[in-house]
Parts: sequence; C-alpha cells; structure tokens
Amino acid sequence: MTKKKMGMVIYRYNENEDLEIFMVGDGSQMELPQSDFTSSDDFEAETGIAAADNEDVIELDGEEFSPKGGLRHTAIALEAKMEEKIQKFLHIKKEEGNYIAMKEAVRKVIPHQYAILKELKDILMQRNITKYL
Repeated sequence: MTKKKMGMVIYRYNENEDLEIFMVGDGSQMELPQSDFTSSDDFEAETGIAAADNEDVIELDGEEFSPKGGLRHTAIALEAKMEEKIQKFLHIKKEEGNYIAMKEAVRKVIPHQYAILKELKDILMQRNITKYL
C-alpha cells in the first residue's frame, strides 16, 4: 500500500507576465513543496477552500510513483495569493525556496514532477486563450 501525498504547485506571474513556480532545493536539484494532504477532499476539509469552487486552485491529474519510497503523488496548484492561507500546511517556509521561471523549473524539477508542471502550463495557457474569446 502506498502512502499518498499531494504536491503543492504555487505559481505566480511576474511583472512581465511570465509564469513562475515556487520550488525548494539546492539549486541544481529542485522539487515542488509537499503537504500532508492526501486528496483534494482532505485539502478542502483542512483549509476550508473548495478546489472546485475557486479559480485560484487547480486540481492536477498527473499521478506518478516517486522513485523514493514508493509515494504516490497528486498535486494541487495554487496562485501565489493563496499561499498565505495554506502556509501552515506546507512542509517549508517561504524563505526555504524561490520562485523560478517555468522554463527553468521544468529543467530542474525531479523527473516524476515534470508531468505536473506541464499539465499546469497547459491549463493556464487554455484559460488565457479562452479569456479573450
């Protein structure tokens, strides 16, 4: 039986409207922050934030087995303005990580998290396209 944990993808747009991702690590090998949430229902119960009713919260489908310890990952993406509301549920402090450009993030992320970032990018691109239709 694998223990499920959720990755937390915290994203923002910088002043040039480029997508940035909050990541933790030593600079060469980085990863997405983790939480104690096991599902989007758990996320809602703990934070009071319903993912389905909030456009600043995106449930991501990408699930992969971690090469370390057999953990099965799912993820929720949060726009940076939501971070303060869920900070106590993350295993990191803001000063332990950095926002980095999406292009750089996909190069530095550990392999099983690449699909999560790609899915987020696709969803945000689709939102931006349909916003102007």
